[in-house]
Amino acid sequence: MFNFYEILRRAEEGPYMKENDFDMKLFKTATNLGKEYSLKFDRDVIVTADDKMADAVFEGGMRLAIEMGMLSVSTLRLIQFNEAELRLALKVAPKEMLLGAGKDARTMRARTFGNGHPMTVCGGCPGTPLSEDEFLPVMMSYAKEPLIDIIISGSLTRIEGMDVRTNGPLEIRASRQEMLWVREALERAGRPGMHIYASGESSATELGTLAIANEHYMRTTDSHMIPVLSELKTDNARLSRVMTGYEYPAFTTSLVNPIIGGFAGGPTGAALALAAGIILATAAYAVDMHCLHPIHNKYISVSTKEAMWVDSIVGRAFARNAPLALLADAWTTAGAGTAAILYETAALAIAQESSALNTDSLGATNGVYPNCSGLEARFFAECVHAAFNQKLSPGQANSLVLQLFDKYKDGFENPDYGLPFSQVYDPRKIVPTQTWLDIYHRVKDEVAGMGLNFIT
Repeated sequence: MFNFYEILRRAEEGPYMKENDFDMKLFKTATNLGKEYSLKFDRDVIVTADDKMADAVFEGGMRLAIEMGMLSVSTLRLIQFNEAELRLALKVAPKEMLLGAGKDARTMRARTFGNGHPMTVCGGCPGTPLSEDEFLPVMMSYAKEPLIDIIISGSLTRIEGMDVRTNGPLEIRASRQEMLWVREALERAGRPGMHIYASGESSATELGTLAIANEHYMRTTDSHMIPVLSELKTDNARLSRVMTGYEYPAFTTSLVNPIIGGFAGGPTGAALALAAGIILATAAYAVDMHCLHPIHNKYISVSTKEAMWVDSIVGRAFARNAPLALLADAWTTAGAGTAAILYETAALAIAQESSALNTDSLGATNGVYPNCSGLEARFFAECVHAAFNQKLSPGQANSLVLQLFDKYKDGFENPDYGLPFSQVYDPRKIVPTQTWLDIYHRVKDEVAGMGLNFIT
């Protein structure tokens, strides 16, 4: 929305602040705002219908964004905005966009309640380390799933037998190879025009984005990601990604990942930080979409009660006050081949669909192990469409989520990481093993018995 050179100027000339001072100010400000707006987290109400509290989270997030600004840790300068600038940025942000090309194009929307559209479902394995041998068949397992609308890649960790290191030359090669293989997976699945979300997952720096800003790799119908550093911070590497997007017209998405139990405090403070991060990224990065990823400070997973509530209240806050294209991450503790990952999957799908969110895919084992497959993504999409068509009320959705949570809650302390792709799929035929299918059907029947009406 702003001329990006003005953002860079503020990053160089804004008020000076030490990072520790910024963190302490954030803690005090978020704590005070939480008390002022009487924000409360109830462990028995994960999918919220509290419009008053949702509005308070939005207004509190706006005030936090104004009070804090965004700190550039490269220059220790504050990128500040006034309220009129932030509200204008939200007003002019895209509310609908066509992602992908041809018959494979899908419409991404800034969702509101009762607008008649289900979420856009992203499938893939974000952040998951994949070898060169695993990469193509794993991505094909997602590309073959017809209910998946857009796709996100895993991360190549080795090239030609060498580790891909941050800021090294192999970051460039890995990011380019990632795009070539994802596009091959899409072509072989008969979906060549499908949107590739957050292109360049194999790179942790701006090198990857710069390397793939070319139609041969990242098409202008794809997107790349520009993270907000936790909490409410950026740096020259992130701003370099913005500059790439400023001149190369692919879509862009932020990543805002407040830490529950971090400098913003508990769930209510993390919700304020997430709302503020979305607002600031809209103004500073001028992104088209936002990825929401609240991180539990102990368990990481988005399937914790705390993280699902943060997503739910923030989704409701923006749907009511400033609709944006919000995609919630769905990271699980368990891995492929287990019933636990399917319980987590169902809970996340129902909670996110009932909170006016889109999704940024499952991250099995929190992206630690390559124990992932297209089947759990299929189940996620099936749960989304069932919840949408059933028109679950927030109370009904919450009841289902609580039942599902009881099925997997012990896994946070004793996780079942499941099995690698080659043990849950035939890597040549790209189909699930019978054992993995049997678990899937058993859990699907069980979830149907809880009251979710799957489309047959």
